[in-house]
Amino acid sequence: MKKIIVIAGTADARTLIMELEKQGYPIIATVATGFGHELLKDSEGVTVREGRRREEEFLALIKETEAFCLVDASHPYAAEVSKTAMAACCSAGIPYIRYERRASELEQELIAVKDFEEAVQRLEDLKGNILLTIGSNNLGYFTGLRDYKNRLFVRVLPDSKSLIKCEELGFSASNILAVKGPFSLEMNIAMIKHCNASVLVTKDSGKEGGVEEKGMAAAQLGIPLMVIARPDITYSNLCHSIEETLECVIQLSSENK
Repeated sequence: MKKIIVIAGTADARTLIMELEKQGYPIIATVATGFGHELLKDSEGVTVREGRRREEEFLALIKETEAFCLVDASHPYAAEVSKTAMAACCSAGIPYIRYERRASELEQELIAVKDFEEAVQRLEDLKGNILLTIGSNNLGYFTGLRDYKNRLFVRVLPDSKSLIKCEELGFSASNILAVKGPFSLEMNIAMIKHCNASVLVTKDSGKEGGVEEKGMAAAQLGIPLMVIARPDITYSNLCHSIEETLECVIQLSSENK
């Protein structure tokens, strides 16, 4: 059976890979970080390639493995990875399938912003401490806020790359929450209280990303929830569930026999 390349690194990508394995497909999983590699450590039938890839490197991997398709199960905010993978698939002439978890359905009032730049602009008008739960990749946008070293509290993964990035941006240890989710409602409430936060900032990472628990915690404590919208990308073969993605792969596989 022909191989499939899966861009992984998230818990739901791991679930998708396990389901593809059950169908008998050999999997080459690409991950950007050691954390993503760790998620797949128990998948014996999966070949894991670690490191960020440019278009030509994805193209070389496609040719090397003779993969018949690529499944992009990267994080909803990993826009550059998705664009790069789509371009490589187009050049190689193989199908690209995008699995993206559904957006959140929060019932409370939100401060909805289209991107990180707008988030910073809106935060300038708010007083008090800010809890950022957006990971470490885009923290640089927020260092333009006044008194950011004191007002900003950042929740990031407990790995060396994230911590080094925080330190390089000037965050002190007292303003860094280096913890790995998922987080319960109670944990989110405790962290907001610990930071004495007046606003909670998140990306719309979907149910799997714990957005609902963040929203409920903010609502219970009476503070606003700011949600940064997902990147605006037009995907081909877009699937919103594991089942839908499997069906798409199986159909493409039958067409390529």
